[in-house]
Amino acid sequence: MSNKYIILRGKFYLSRIANGVAGAMRHIGNVPEFEIAIGVDVIEHQESMTIHNTTDLVLYDAVKVTFSGKLEDINAENLAYILSADNHTITSTTHTDQNLGTVVAGDEIKLNGYNLSAVTVKDSTSGTPVTVATDKIKLDAKFGTITITDVTGLTMPLKITYTTGEVTNTTLASDLGAEYALFFKGTNKATGEHMALNLWRTTKSPEATFPLIHGNEFGQYDIQGTALSVIENEADPTLGYFGHLVTIPTAA
Repeated sequence: MSNKYIILRGKFYLSRIANGVAGAMRHIGNVPEFEIAIGVDVIEHQESMTIHNTTDLVLYDAVKVTFSGKLEDINAENLAYILSADNHTITSTTHTDQNLGTVVAGDEIKLNGYNLSAVTVKDSTSGTPVTVATDKIKLDAKFGTITITDVTGLTMPLKITYTTGEVTNTTLASDLGAEYALFFKGTNKATGEHMALNLWRTTKSPEATFPLIHGNEFGQYDIQGTALSVIENEADPTLGYFGHLVTIPTAA
């Protein structure tokens, strides 16, 4: 009988579970590392009939299945998954005469938005306010910051009018405990056979790190979590409480 080796490659999918029903599968991109682990609490019994106190019985209790891996594709959905977050679309808004207070020349001020356009700054001169010349304004429209380089002759407070662009806010740690079905479509490079993994219910740990500087390397983001049991599967032992691996032979 020949040896059977395994070199797995494949694609991972998540399906959000709502009201006990898994939705459409979403491919989560390249996953360079992924593993499942089985853990138990061990209860040991030692006999007292000999001087050696030998272990004569072992019971396994509190079975658990966990998973860990790395994600590389940081699209909006994966970003929210990694950070246990919600995505919110922030629509374009016009802010009129927003009070900047007493502005000191050279100070950079963060405004309420990004991708700014139609920016004008005026002072508080009674009657007809003075419009600040554009050559005295240093605007970072992309990140929504402004610096007034010269405030000579301007009456405080300064007021600014601008329009923001549409962006997506991903709120940190706002979607804890969400459940997903996990599915893996794998190919064993060594044999040509295919292998699938089903985890019926998973929840990702909210503990996460999110590096913001990567040097010359591509970002990889760790995920870890727990597979939850489906006790109704006790009626069909082929399903498994937590899920199962499926070995799919090559077609004849």
